[in-house]
Amino acid sequence: MSFSKDIKNEILSKPITQDCCGLAFLSGILSSSAFICLKGDVKVSLTTDLSNLVDYINSIIVKLYGVEVKAQVCKKYQIKKEDFYTVDIPKDLAYRLLIDTGCAKIENGNLIRCFNVDEYMIKEEHCLKNFVAGVFVGCGTSSIKINNQNRLSTGYHLEFASKNQIFLLGLKKILAQFEIYAKLIKRKNSYILYVKDANEVSNVLALIGAFNAVLMLQNEMAIREVRNKINRQTNCISANINKTVNASIKQNNAISLIVSKIGLEELPQDLQDVALLRMANPEESLDELIKLASYKITKSALNYRLNKLIKIADKLKE
Repeated sequence: MSFSKDIKNEILSKPITQDCCGLAFLSGILSSSAFICLKGDVKVSLTTDLSNLVDYINSIIVKLYGVEVKAQVCKKYQIKKEDFYTVDIPKDLAYRLLIDTGCAKIENGNLIRCFNVDEYMIKEEHCLKNFVAGVFVGCGTSSIKINNQNRLSTGYHLEFASKNQIFLLGLKKILAQFEIYAKLIKRKNSYILYVKDANEVSNVLALIGAFNAVLMLQNEMAIREVRNKINRQTNCISANINKTVNASIKQNNAISLIVSKIGLEELPQDLQDVALLRMANPEESLDELIKLASYKITKSALNYRLNKLIKIADKLKE
């Protein structure tokens, strides 16, 4: 199961007790993902792959209006063998529901669509949180991979997608109230409101009450940090090994050239000692050579004498 579905299922596992919060949730999900037609007979329908969402919406509507809504499996939208469900709101209820949730209003005797976030729906903070939760269930998603061992770690990305730019701008203002600064872009025929910072994603999840998802995310962040630290250390060790190997090869080649051209006996005694030490231990690092030396020598002095041998070999080449 994806992290997005984990978040949505957590939201849907918590019953809404207050009528105003239930209405705010419905406002969020209808505004973000419902098919709404006001021409002729008013029609409101919602298609989802979350079977528990059907029962969740039904429980709210029964509590508020005493009417039960039904859902049917929609074969048309079957993807990867997953069933999609279509919830059709009865005509009489649809008219009232659109007005109550702020998704439509009566103007000059006509019912017209409202695309702005209804201020009444988010007047109280607990209602606001349920509104955003409804929006996430309706059009939210996240590409974050949790416990993903076999692939490279993805970034921290959470987004809301809608064809309605005005609605997403209203949502952007709501998130900004909680210091969550989302960015809005256009992608093909839709608009995307997204956050990419791990802490901001965590703040969105906390806002909509998905606290288990927050813990999952923070655990993933900790695992990735340890993994990245280990990778950095491994890369650093590898770089140092390569550096040591390349240096030792260069030193050994220089000493071999000196031996073949003039012999070690032509060198000063201190350079002879270093040359013999390196020849006896061709693959060791400077630190190991110091330990193996039968005489006291500092790392800088050892490095200086080895470089001196390389310079002598370069002159012999010329």
